[in-house]
Amino acid sequence: MKSKGAIIGLRIKSKQSFMQKFYESNKDFIKKQAIFGVVFSFTKATVYLVPLLLADVLSSKDFGVLEYALAGLGMVVNTVINLGVPGAYPYFLLKEKRLDIQTSFKLHSIILLVPLIINQILFFCFQLNINFYLAFNVSFIIANQVFYSTQLKSHEKSLWAVILDSGIYLVLLLLFVLSFSGFVKININVISYFILFYALVYAVYAIYTFIKYRALIDFNKYKAILKFSIHLLISTFLIFLITTSGRILVEFFFDFNTVGIYAFYFRLAAVVVMIYQIINITFFKKIYTLNPNILDKYYCMFFVLIYTLSVFIFFVSPFVVKYFSNYFNETFVLNQGTYFLLSAQMVMWIASALNSSIIDREKLASKNNIKFLILIILSVVVLYFLRDIMHLQTLVLVHFTVITMACLIQYFSLYQKKIKFKKSIVSLLAIYAVSICVFIFII
Repeated sequence: MKSKGAIIGLRIKSKQSFMQKFYESNKDFIKKQAIFGVVFSFTKATVYLVPLLLADVLSSKDFGVLEYALAGLGMVVNTVINLGVPGAYPYFLLKEKRLDIQTSFKLHSIILLVPLIINQILFFCFQLNINFYLAFNVSFIIANQVFYSTQLKSHEKSLWAVILDSGIYLVLLLLFVLSFSGFVKININVISYFILFYALVYAVYAIYTFIKYRALIDFNKYKAILKFSIHLLISTFLIFLITTSGRILVEFFFDFNTVGIYAFYFRLAAVVVMIYQIINITFFKKIYTLNPNILDKYYCMFFVLIYTLSVFIFFVSPFVVKYFSNYFNETFVLNQGTYFLLSAQMVMWIASALNSSIIDREKLASKNNIKFLILIILSVVVLYFLRDIMHLQTLVLVHFTVITMACLIQYFSLYQKKIKFKKSIVSLLAIYAVSICVFIFII
């Protein structure tokens, strides 16, 4: 009869044997996921931390100008020059299975060169203000990043999609390291040169791919892509204008110094967006094809999780960030209300992004255009009447409300097609109500 110790020993050996067999049979998958985890962590940490680090290096105005270009005007203009084409790629290849049209998408990278060339002419020949010049160069880069990374995600090449999505921030990281090492003195002009160089990399690659595949590109098929994507262009532009216009509005009502403050706390609050990006990159194909009832269940839980985490980070950050950022120490007391609202707003921002994939796959983009336009007009009217008493917190509160309403518009359009996201709607309304109460009575 075996002793108790011998039995335990056999169980341990059995488990070790099982784990060894499991590792051997899944070795390639584990290595692939480990590499993806490391790359994702590094690139997303770069996206999150580099702007916060630059806030302590650049002057307040230069930091505001950079943020205005990176996530303000540059982000909005990117949607216009991209013509809605990135959203058409998963529609044609994943939903319609139109593999014959794939090569014709390569013509788009040449089309994107037109605004880049015009921007250089305006700057070097007609002295375009560097604030706009930088923003337009950034818009070209973001347009390319979105265009190529959407294709990579559609083919489940997540690793390269992650790297590409973070490209412009990796360039800024290089610049920060060079500045920290004493090789360059960083300012907005130096940043502009680095951004231009990175834009030219995309320009060269566009010309190379066009020459390589020109015989396979069918212009008529590209026109078919544009015919579909024009509806995406309008809806994407409007939703981006609603969700990413914060920096533009802050510059309009205040100045670039205030843009810097807004952007700093927006970046700080956006740490939870990295979780959304993991979901979006890993399950991009499933989000585009999964049953709406299943998505509604997971979306609801995800929104509650993100909000809980956002609020937790908001209350913890003063005890942590103060050791790493002088900018935070100088501005937090006067701007903690803004920071809280931005933390809550992240949930709505993520919700609108997730909803857009469903809207695109159901060909409902054009249905939202009039509603979004009315929402924007009403927002402008509200901001006009508040202009004389406008404070940064007031502006952020209005923007938070507008983004929430945009999400509800998306759900209403889906509801009209008998696609119901009841749990998601309830969770977002509850999050908005709780956030307003906390802002008024606690913050």
